[in-house]
Amino acid sequence: MATRKNYESLPDLRAVAKLGTFAERLHFLRKIHHGMNQNELALELGVSQSTIANYEMGNRKVSPSAQIVSRLAVFFGVNSDWLINGTLPILPEKSFVPPEVAARDALFKSLTQKETAALIALTGKQRKELTAHIKSYLKNA
Repeated sequence: MATRKNYESLPDLRAVAKLGTFAERLHFLRKIHHGMNQNELALELGVSQSTIANYEMGNRKVSPSAQIVSRLAVFFGVNSDWLINGTLPILPEKSFVPPEVAARDALFKSLTQKETAALIALTGKQRKELTAHIKSYLKNA
């Protein structure tokens, strides 16, 4: 999984704030700020590389769903309103994260891209089996 960057390290946050379109902001976050290729981001989101390419080209026939926008905002650590339409602030307001959510997030962030892709590819039956194994393990821990 890609490492999230610290936005305070940007040379000029005002220039980033002026990126005009969703496509420009997504391209900036993915390539310039995170150094990811389209395929890496596609794996993170569970979409195809061509979907990411269409988002970045501004193809109006392929707009991201609210769920994808939310996942992008969380992944990149930015405000979803800024990502969609450039509305400031860029960074989301800090909010309380329950310890159980933080623990779950830390577990998933420790997975490699290949492991994340394998989880995404699981069938419903496989997910139920994996969940049962995890619950059994935790019960005996």
